[in-house]
Amino acid sequence: MNRYLAGLAAIVAAIGLTSPAHAADSALMSQFKRLCVQPNAAMAPALAKADADGWQKVPEGTFTGDEFKEMTTMDARFHVEGSSFKMVFVGVGELETELGKTTVDICFVADSGADPAAAKAETQAFAGVPASASMSVGNQTMWFYADGPKGRREAETLTDDELRPMLQNRTARFVLFQTEPGLVMVGYAIPRI
Repeated sequence: MNRYLAGLAAIVAAIGLTSPAHAADSALMSQFKRLCVQPNAAMAPALAKADADGWQKVPEGTFTGDEFKEMTTMDARFHVEGSSFKMVFVGVGELETELGKTTVDICFVADSGADPAAAKAETQAFAGVPASASMSVGNQTMWFYADGPKGRREAETLTDDELRPMLQNRTARFVLFQTEPGLVMVGYAIPRI
């Protein structure tokens, strides 16, 4: 994996690691598609959808660790239903890479009631490309792909010259699946230069 991808993967993974089990939880994937994918990880539409559903704002100061140092703006909403906790986190991060300043729109959904194995299978099916061996570790699996005129293709092995137009056109995507004790997360990130 080139250094550019390593840097982008690190910011996506770091945000996922800090976000605060029942049958195959299609509800998690539905929320992921509705809150993250449909609005292209954009903050305002994702938050508007969560607000319309009656989700509550996460208190200020919740996300303050070093893993958020590249974030220029971020916000989150949560919903408690019975013993199930759900959350959406959205933000915009910036980092310097060998391709120049890169901005990343990030959106995660989390659900304490999701079945990890079923959610991972759904995430793999959504990504539609093999998981990245170099970006997937422990409780985290990541996919990197680009959508283009010839369909979706795995993008981890692309050269900087191949990757640059995809970042300029916002057709590259990271998808992340992660588990933490009592929580299953699915994330979506769109990098651009």
